[in-house]
Amino acid sequence: MSLDSIRKVRVQTVESLMMELSHIAQTLTQSEEQYRIMESQIRADAEVYAQQATHGLTIEDLLEWQGRMAAQRSALQQLRVRIDHATSVWQQTKERLVGAKQECTILERVAEQRQAAIQATIARREQQAADEAAHRQVSIRGRGDS
Repeated sequence: MSLDSIRKVRVQTVESLMMELSHIAQTLTQSEEQYRIMESQIRADAEVYAQQATHGLTIEDLLEWQGRMAAQRSALQQLRVRIDHATSVWQQTKERLVGAKQECTILERVAEQRQAAIQATIARREQQAADEAAHRQVSIRGRGDS
């Protein structure tokens, strides 16, 4: 594979990882917002429960509240697991992105060095041709003076 092909693949990898990070960040933001909303709802329900409990609850009401609160805690835990997982995936993707960007930088330097070497070779050839042409003119003049 040519250097240009490798560079193009690396650039595509960087772009892909950036898109992936964007999607993960969006998912993470939405999950965190859901988490805050759910926490707020749990606090509000706890206040309502506390108010109703001071006035007395039937067994059925108590069991209903316990079931509702257990379901809310479970949903909150599941959401926390999703947030933690998304955070972990975001960190891993970010590390891959940093690596891919470093590879792009290295490949860019190699391409620049390669281009500089080609330019130096062209300059040497041009100088050599100029030197040979000057040498021929000197030789021709030297013969003409004799």
